[in-house]
Amino acid sequence: MPLAPFVPLSTPRLALVALRLEHAASVFAYASDLEISRLVAWPRHENIEASRRFAAGVMVRYAEGGHYEWGVVRRTDRAFIGTCGFGEIDFVSGVGDINYVLAKPYWGKGYATEAVAAVLQFGFGRLGLRLIEAQAFRDNSASIRVMAKLGLRYRETRPVSQESGLSRPVCVWQIESERW
Repeated sequence: MPLAPFVPLSTPRLALVALRLEHAASVFAYASDLEISRLVAWPRHENIEASRRFAAGVMVRYAEGGHYEWGVVRRTDRAFIGTCGFGEIDFVSGVGDINYVLAKPYWGKGYATEAVAAVLQFGFGRLGLRLIEAQAFRDNSASIRVMAKLGLRYRETRPVSQESGLSRPVCVWQIESERW
């Protein structure tokens, strides 16, 4: 199956757009936050350069093809509020791993659920995936609620290694295309 092109996605309140270097300052605002960094598996951004490297790396992967990660922008004021997309996709087996993060001012407003739903629809409808997984640390109850609301089911808890060399248990949730 040929790779689907990267396309912007749209929901009633959000625009999911290609990440650009101009988004680096907004990425840094949440990626440097200590509270957020304890809820995600990637290292905290220590400076704006880390966020620029992240955005540039995503742009390179867009150019290479087969990379689907969106910047999440609130329509009402064009605020860049986070990212949502696929971290890993195994096109041979039809399995994708979705991830998402929002800046704290936008927590608890349904934006994560809305963005993840759009990405799930893209994964099943445009990419033809048969299974999509998402992961969250046990103490990230809000993220677990997002997964449950969207019909993902708990599969297992497994260790994930972090850059520090430590391992933490992560809850794995999944949904099959026929259940979407």
